[in-house]
Amino acid sequence: MNVSELRFCANLDKGQEASKLDNYKPLSFPPPSHFVVSVDEQGNPLSKYGDSYWNFKAYGHCGFNFKRQQLSYKNNHLLKQLMFLHLYHMPLFPGKIVSLGHIFKVLCKICKVSDKHGISIDELYRFPLLAAELIKITSPAQHLKLIWTLSSLLRECKVLGWKIADLHFIEQLKKLRVPHIPIQHAYIPPRIWMSLIKSTERVMADFELNKNCFVDAWMWVFEAYKHNTEEGYSSVSPFINTKSVSYGDKKRGARCSYEGGIDAFYKDRGLEALLNRWVNEPKHFTHKLNVMSEYLNLVRDAAFTYILAHSIQRVGEGLSLRSDCFQTDDDPNLGKVGLIVGETTKTDPDSDANWVVPLSVERAVNILNYITQLRLRSTLESIDLKYTGNPYLMIGGLEPFSAHKAKKINQWSLGSVIIRYPLAFNKKDFTISEEDYKIAYQLTPRLTEKSWFKVGGIWSFSAHQLRRSLSVNLFVSDVPDSVIQWMMKHKTLQQSYYYGRNYTRIRVNGEVSRTVMIEAYQTTVRNLVNITKSNLSEYIHAAGENLMDSKVVRLISDGEHKKLKELVKRGLVGARQTLLGFCMVESCQYGGVESAVHCAGVDGLGPCKDAVFVKKNSKRLRQLKESNEEELKSLQENTPRHSKLKLENQAIEVFFHATSEKC
Repeated sequence: MNVSELRFCANLDKGQEASKLDNYKPLSFPPPSHFVVSVDEQGNPLSKYGDSYWNFKAYGHCGFNFKRQQLSYKNNHLLKQLMFLHLYHMPLFPGKIVSLGHIFKVLCKICKVSDKHGISIDELYRFPLLAAELIKITSPAQHLKLIWTLSSLLRECKVLGWKIADLHFIEQLKKLRVPHIPIQHAYIPPRIWMSLIKSTERVMADFELNKNCFVDAWMWVFEAYKHNTEEGYSSVSPFINTKSVSYGDKKRGARCSYEGGIDAFYKDRGLEALLNRWVNEPKHFTHKLNVMSEYLNLVRDAAFTYILAHSIQRVGEGLSLRSDCFQTDDDPNLGKVGLIVGETTKTDPDSDANWVVPLSVERAVNILNYITQLRLRSTLESIDLKYTGNPYLMIGGLEPFSAHKAKKINQWSLGSVIIRYPLAFNKKDFTISEEDYKIAYQLTPRLTEKSWFKVGGIWSFSAHQLRRSLSVNLFVSDVPDSVIQWMMKHKTLQQSYYYGRNYTRIRVNGEVSRTVMIEAYQTTVRNLVNITKSNLSEYIHAAGENLMDSKVVRLISDGEHKKLKELVKRGLVGARQTLLGFCMVESCQYGGVESAVHCAGVDGLGPCKDAVFVKKNSKRLRQLKESNEEELKSLQENTPRHSKLKLENQAIEVFFHATSEKC
């Protein structure tokens, strides 16, 4: 092969000239063990070809751990060649190093199958029967990735000098692969959603209450580390057994230490209860001092979860936010509205990187900014201006006593956060009840394919579930204000005006708007199907009979949901939520809260022919009626508010009479 064609394909930073870095061009393939394959953010050599771990954190990826795979010497050697070629040969490079993570996993599985049968991966193509085993140990979602990876390597076999699979082997894989139909991201049931939100709020509230005490202790530890480092002590922690320390040079300043060690320090500083309450899980930490960093990470992750749960952002979009991301807009229609503003692009000065959020999100942003500033001023590292001028909201532990350091977090998993902090996110709160199961199943029927999805199981979170759930909730916010106070949508009413109705003058994230509208159509179709097919005792037509168009009923009976969706898009059929249940037309001249009065016919016109009462609303309506009765006691008769509440209660009484429920 022509080695001169190989060059490192990823970019470290726009300000760095790639050709001047030590990892730019190899002189041979495979390269010698001492050849540098990765550099740090300053361009200094970090990992060498012969190392068992290639560190690519400066490029936004944790890297590749070869030792952890426990492969035979030869297959480990060949795996390194494969990964090196993916990094240095442009036809194989996927665009970002982080994208190589999936390819690395696929190649590791191939190596393990080969090891199991005592062969090297360059001999695999001679054993086509092993194609079945490869398919078996690879999930259906990864079958195409497996085939694509092997096909790409076969095309470049002249560059590589050998091959894993030939055309016959790849054909075998294609015949055996299982078609993969991806499961839509789950909708989080309201009770579990609120449990998650309340958990994040408790973490944030406790931090706000104790932050002065915590920061004082934090800065003492940092100053102690700084002093001991500057004085040249090899043991820089102030909490080690000072009696065993050899002080050496008498000219140095006294070593900073804390009598009694770390346990006494936490107790004396008033942190013992705080840390035990949230992160007292020793199995995660090699040193008790790490608990301080871990607690700060918990608060950071809780605040970040709160932002994602209210903004419909992807994780990557959230991780790219800077400290000045929260802004407000005085909208002429809605008043003061909160906005999360992402980084604008130079090619599009009118960027739509704006996400509408409740004003309460400012609290989470402020907490993240506080943590970021604390970490930036308690580091011994040299920090580039791009991180300090307008820092990222999400940064790792820069403090000298942190187990993991990162100026910017490039990957984040909600599921991992929930598992890592069981004291903050109690499993009991996320245990799936029968009602949770019904709601989640209705919106994502294929969840039954997940082993964890069962009554009594623990909900398995992913960050994208927040995006899906909020898009659903924004759409169904098109309900009267009095309904919203019982639903978690009460925090997102303004968002629904922005995303669902293009109500204001601000240009917001267009894809979010499309996502919300798609969910709106799908929800309407689900409502129509439920009203038509479900038990008649659950859905009661206010006028006494189902007057739905026979064509619509036929489409539902025949399962023609795509055609039904087209009718919904065109506004020819609808199923809007109301206080009492549903309205079967796209729009109503009575609208808003008053629609309950018209639906039930207490305005003197009789029950509306398009109104459907939903029996499961009984509990909520009973609470609303009681609330109205309490408020009526303090209102003057014949005032607009008094008349409105009185009529609303009459409408609720009609509902209970029609559904044969007691008020």
